[in-house]
Amino acid sequence: MKNKVLISATIILQFAFGKLSSIPGAFSDVGYSAKSISMGLVQSNLNNGAMGTILNPANLLNDSGTHSIALNSFKLRNLDNYLVLAYSTNLIEKIPLGIMMVSSGDDIWSETQIGLSAGYRILEGLNVGLTTKLFNVSAGNNTDGQLQIGDSGELQVSGSGIGFGLDLGIQYQVAENQNVALVFKNLLNSVSYSSSGGGGDAGGDYSEVIPGQYTLGYSVSSESLSLLVDIVDGFGGENPAEFRMGSEWNLYKEMLFIRSGFRLELMTGDNKMYGLGTGFNVNPGNIGLELNLGYFFRPEFVDMNELRLEFGFKMK
Repeated sequence: MKNKVLISATIILQFAFGKLSSIPGAFSDVGYSAKSISMGLVQSNLNNGAMGTILNPANLLNDSGTHSIALNSFKLRNLDNYLVLAYSTNLIEKIPLGIMMVSSGDDIWSETQIGLSAGYRILEGLNVGLTTKLFNVSAGNNTDGQLQIGDSGELQVSGSGIGFGLDLGIQYQVAENQNVALVFKNLLNSVSYSSSGGGGDAGGDYSEVIPGQYTLGYSVSSESLSLLVDIVDGFGGENPAEFRMGSEWNLYKEMLFIRSGFRLELMTGDNKMYGLGTGFNVNPGNIGLELNLGYFFRPEFVDMNELRLEFGFKMK
């Protein structure tokens, strides 16, 4: 029970002072796409249907389907359960729309973000997209962690938070088989928290900004092979820039794919992550079914390997 109290207090304090350190805490991008995971976490030019609402809203204009749905669920580091759901549609001519939801955590700490995306083609080959997001946090609601001693009051720290965020994506087709992209995550954002407990020492209201980041990407493709490169960096703080590279082989008529990739810190080469995966597309009539498997491993860390599974549905 004491451990529950300490965990709840530590979590609240971590995010209360996150703005001072500029180290990502709440709503960190842990890799929401199994396809992206298998390709070294490349995102900016990854054509992944409805997942564009999360990865790069400008990419929604490249989805040929009228409706697209993506769904995956995973347990991050065997600790936190994640549910990811995205939907996009091209019913409105020239303006694709998308919605997304990412939910994670439990009674001790839970996060939910809901987003609405829209894309638009400014010029031939030049796409832009926006995603507006609503953030919600709930913490310290586990009844087995409650502890009250004398006049000190409730020692368990509990709280909630609500906020907003804005993502911006730009993509330009340099040549028939080449794209460049620039994506800003949490370009504008703010989260307001309210907490109580801790024997009266943890009560109060405060606001913080989620550290934003930008991604510069390039992709080149042929009928059988696609290569993607991303450079990811934050607007400030102590997070090192990353180099990401992924490849996708079209083995059979865009129905069977093999993927691989890696990620590392740009300046030091540390914090390496390697990804492998495969994809299966089945298109009976006007309904397409998609299955993506992604596996990544980090040799510099213990028990950090994960297998991700993602389902997709498309209507033409």
